[in-house]
Amino acid sequence: MPLKLRAAHADDAPALTQIMHDAKASWGYPEDLMCQWREQWQITSDMITEQEMIVAEDAGHAIAFSGLKQNTPQSVTLEYLYVSPGAQKKGIGTLLLQRSEDRARQIGCDKVTLRSEVNAGGFYEQRQYKTVGQEPSKMAPGRFMPLMEKTLAGNVVQISEITLSVSSKPWAFETGNATEISAHFAEQQRRIPELWNGRTLKLTSHSFDNGALTGVCTECSYAAFLTWRDWGAPDLTTFNLFGSAVIRSSDGALLYGVMSAHTATAGQIYPPGGNLDPADVGPTGLIDIRGAIARELEEETGLRLNDLVPDDLLIVFDGARISVAQVFDSDRSAEALRHDIIAHSMASDEKELADIRIIRSGQDLTDPKVASYARALGNHILR
Repeated sequence: MPLKLRAAHADDAPALTQIMHDAKASWGYPEDLMCQWREQWQITSDMITEQEMIVAEDAGHAIAFSGLKQNTPQSVTLEYLYVSPGAQKKGIGTLLLQRSEDRARQIGCDKVTLRSEVNAGGFYEQRQYKTVGQEPSKMAPGRFMPLMEKTLAGNVVQISEITLSVSSKPWAFETGNATEISAHFAEQQRRIPELWNGRTLKLTSHSFDNGALTGVCTECSYAAFLTWRDWGAPDLTTFNLFGSAVIRSSDGALLYGVMSAHTATAGQIYPPGGNLDPADVGPTGLIDIRGAIARELEEETGLRLNDLVPDDLLIVFDGARISVAQVFDSDRSAEALRHDIIAHSMASDEKELADIRIIRSGQDLTDPKVASYARALGNHILR
């Protein structure tokens, strides 16, 4: 069975406690000290409720977990990161650490602190954590636990160059999970009959340096992408790369769409945009992401490029999502734009947008239905 990531549930407490105890014992501490430690350290349902806990599971069984606790508006502490001994050395700890950092950014934090296991400092150092202090270890007398922290880089930056090609190879996730993907998509179609299993492109390798994005995308079914997304993006190589069209009105507001109930992102709020697909591949074999943005802009809002003036081109790194966002300026007011965009959506066959939110300040981005990348993007533009 494939690896899946999910939020922890209150009834996971016994299983997570066992993972923690087994992982701690794997360091070879004396049994008398381990007995005391097991009595002192338990995962409770209240802890799960109070923290941001992610569980990794295989064949429906929890095999690892992480836990974040927010300390200040800008910082979080990684309270837990434990992997069952039988699942160690497979990259699961690295994956959970990355997804925890992703979550920290999504809730507006730019610093992660932690108290490392005596023997685990090197693991964190390899992932850019710095030691800022130490505490004596009760489990290893005479040794010290590193107190560590990492400052997270900003996730919205200017982009000047985009070069995206397409791989001729199939997506390993899709070929390796064909049966599960079919079952998952069938369940989603029972819930949302309008879902269509078209073809899409996902970023499977990339680099970003000095404002230039270079990468390779792989074609896959929408069903495979949806399964990967719903399984918590359980790898560190694939990203959902897509374009966003950020419309800024003459009175300085941004216009975000509210997705209709029959879409896979029902109720979520974000700028017009969508997945890349094979139609976005140009005659040179490169992907035209700017053309994809223009297409989605017209399909969802009725606006065309000659109706708007392009401004900043931005890229937003949001965990397993990466959005290339073109800011467009309009000479019309936010209310006038909202009226016409809603009318366009209601008259279209797809009716993707149920409403338009007018975003004038950071306060308008606090609705939990605003996608995290859209919140970061809005705060960057409106600052």
